[in-house]
Amino acid sequence: MKKSALQPMLVAALLPLFALTSCKDDILECDDKATIWIINNTVCTPDVEINGDLFVGDMSILDSASYQADAGSYDIVAKMAFISACEDSEETIETDCGQVYRFEIN
Repeated sequence: MKKSALQPMLVAALLPLFALTSCKDDILECDDKATIWIINNTVCTPDVEINGDLFVGDMSILDSASYQADAGSYDIVAKMAFISACEDSEETIETDCGQVYRFEIN
């Protein structure tokens, strides 16, 4: 049987997609999720990212939001506008199933 010339190109094109869609290796699924409370104690409106994905865009002043998480490591970043009176904030939180955590933006 003759191999298609497109087969190697198809494999080469799909490999990066698998890398982009893979999950973090250090996250373990929980039945009883952990809760991460994100609290904005500032007069600014940050964009909040969790593990590089936008969770809240332009979070309201003095607002809070909760994120349900599995057990593992979560990188949380609060990015302020380019011109802002507030500073960016970031933290890595290691979660366990069923526990409650706080990330405060000050």
